[in-house]
This record gives sequence, structure tokens and C-alpha cells, in this order.
Amino acid sequence: MDDQDPGGISPLQQMVASGAGAVVTSLFMTPLDVVKVRLQSQRPSATSELTTPSRFWSLSYTKSSSALQSPGKCLLYCNGVLEPLYLCPNGTRCATWFQDPTRFTGTLDAFVKIVRHEGTRTLWSGLPATLVMTVPATAIYFTAYDQLKAFLCGQSLTSDLYAPMVAGALARMGTVTV
Repeated sequence: MDDQDPGGISPLQQMVASGAGAVVTSLFMTPLDVVKVRLQSQRPSATSELTTPSRFWSLSYTKSSSALQSPGKCLLYCNGVLEPLYLCPNGTRCATWFQDPTRFTGTLDAFVKIVRHEGTRTLWSGLPATLVMTVPATAIYFTAYDQLKAFLCGQSLTSDLYAPMVAGALARMGTVTV
């Protein structure tokens, strides 16, 4: 019983409990992360981008370009830094390759469309990587924090007021290092 803290929980029990908490948290939060990433990474809509002149500071293209003069062809310009730029000649609508059936207008809309078009399992895509990262980190952090706090309070190395702060800082540094 010497390796237990005053609450009667061994370090192994602390690791299992915090690891289980990390699994449950990941199961509930991964769908929200998937929706957040999809909302942040979707292209700007064609209608708002092509009709809003304030989004184009210096939009110019030559009419002699054969790619733009061909009927039904659109030009996509993306340099990876700014938002993609879609140009359609003669004010026509962009071709069907640009039409995005899964354009999201909000969080609930994204949930519904992702489930409808890609299946429910897609909401948990990336879960294995999340578990590999969060379960060990959470288990190490919370176990180290509880053990360090009990040690600091038991040895009277710091006051009870500063022990949680010192234990938290040391546990986080140790976790990040590992």
C-alpha cells in the first residue's frame, strides 16, 4: 500500500482511469473534429466568389488565351497561399466539375451531409491516430500530476497552495518530453 496516494488509488489504477477517460473523450470529440476540419477546408462558393468584386484586387486575364475562349471551360488558379480562384469566360456558370454537392452551410448541415454522402463511419475517420496520440499522453500526464502533487505535499517541499501548479508544470513538461 506504500505506492498508493492518500486517496487509495495506485499509479496503475490512475493510468487505466485516465486512459479510459481519453478513449471516451476521443470517441465523442472525433466527429466534431471531422466536421470542423471539413468546414474549415471547403472551397469558397462559386457564386459568392464570382459575384463579389471586393474579393478580387487585381483580376485580369487576356481574352486571347485559348483555354478561356473555349466554351464550357473554366480556369482554376490556386497557389496554395490564397483561396482558390475560379474563372469562367463570358459570365457563364462553372462546369459541373466545380459544382460541389457537399457544400456545408453549418455544423448540423455538415453532420447530415457527411453521414448521407460518406457514411456514419466517416465521422470517426482519424480515430486510431487520435487514440495513439491522446491515450498515452493523458495517462502519463494525469498519473504524473497526481503522484507529483502527493509527493510535494507529503514532503513539504512547497506549500499546499503552489503544489498543484508545480506538479502540473512538471507533469506537462515530462509528458511533452516523452
